[in-house]
Amino acid sequence: MSFIHKSVWIQFLITLFIGYQYVDSFTYLYSSNQLNNEGYTELLMFTAFQLIVLNIAVHTIVAIFSNKNELEQQSDERDDFISLKGSTMAYNLLSVWVVIIVVQLWMSSIPNARFYFDTLSAEFNVLNFLLVGFLLAEFTRFATQLYHYHKGA
Repeated sequence: MSFIHKSVWIQFLITLFIGYQYVDSFTYLYSSNQLNNEGYTELLMFTAFQLIVLNIAVHTIVAIFSNKNELEQQSDERDDFISLKGSTMAYNLLSVWVVIIVVQLWMSSIPNARFYFDTLSAEFNVLNFLLVGFLLAEFTRFATQLYHYHKGA
């Protein structure tokens, strides 16, 4: 397994973990009536911090235990093709997600229309939906890449 393939696995697992942590923390804030703009800002900062630290730490550990030939190997056409397939899937999902958010924003201009999370401002509601969309798109990208690596395409 090449380092690029290992890196995709790492990013897939980290994205899965971050997504779980985000949803779990968001659910906790909501169920304990602590979901407000300040609490959500802390959740965003913590999520970004986790994402950065985990990616750096885990990639460093895997690089230490990988042999030198794996690390020096450049991506080939197969890796580029698999990356393109994953990026295309993620782009399509994110495009649909953004259209859904735009429609939701349009609907919020209708009198008495409300966002789902009343304790968050409209901006933070949009930010929440965008972040969930980005996490889903990244999860889709890495899952698609792993599928194609294991399929052999």
